[in-house]
Parts: sequence; C-alpha cells; structure tokens
Amino acid sequence: MQKYFLTLILLLIISSCSVSEKEVFPEVPFELKVGQTAEIEGYEFTLQEVSSDSRCPIDTKCIWAGEATVHLVSYDDEGNAGDVYISTNSTDAYVPLFPQTYIEDSCVNEVCTHIDPPYELGYLISLNSISPEPETGKEIQPFDYKANFTIWLAM
Repeated sequence: MQKYFLTLILLLIISSCSVSEKEVFPEVPFELKVGQTAEIEGYEFTLQEVSSDSRCPIDTKCIWAGEATVHLVSYDDEGNAGDVYISTNSTDAYVPLFPQTYIEDSCVNEVCTHIDPPYELGYLISLNSISPEPETGKEIQPFDYKANFTIWLAM
C-alpha cells in the first residue's frame, strides 16, 4: 500500500512540474511562464528565458526605468528554430515571431545575396509586460518570470 502511495505522490509531482502548451490567437494578449510553449495555428514557440533584467525596483526611485529582454525560440513547419529577442524598451513595437522564414541566403562563388522568400508565417509579436516587478534585496528566480505578449498578423 505504501508503495502505491509513494508512486501516486511521485506522479503528482512530475505532472505538476510539466510545462503545458497553450493555444494563442492573433490580437488576444496572453501570458507565458519561462519554459512554457505556446502554439498558433500549429506553429510552436517557447519563452526560453528572461535574458536580462535591469528594471528599476518598484520600491526605489531611479533616473532610468531600466529594461528587461526576453528570449523566445520559435519553430517553423520544417522544424527550423528561430531566436527572437524583444525588450520592454524596444524601439520596434513588433518583431517577427518566426524570423527563420524571413531571409534566405543564396551564395554562389563566395558572393551571397539575401532573398526574401514568400512569407508563410506572417506573425509579429509584441511584449506588453514582464512580471514580477523587481524589488530591492529580492532576487527573481528564472522560472518565476511571466511575460505578457500579443501576436499580430503581418500585412
């Protein structure tokens, strides 16, 4: 009996640690935790990490608000990975969610040209916010971060 109880506890712990995949839709804000994968129309992307966070703590007055940058990894229909970095203070309001489908290199005799392929995955993503807010003397653990995004259709 005790063996079955321990097995049940272990299964509950493993299932609670698994990161769920969520379906998202254009123009509908959504939140991802670090390590969580989302899917839009069959294409996946994962919030890999918050790669930097220099935001001003909420209990401090700062000259500069600071910024945080998130790193997403997206996968196109051929399984090619693309790295997406977007910052809270980015000058670009939107960045391509599937950058690996934007540019194709063509090289002949050491002369390379960039060719824009027919763009199949026309999604742009914007970063709305990151939580939790930093506080003086409190370190945010990597898996405590959540980011709020919106996906837009590229026209």
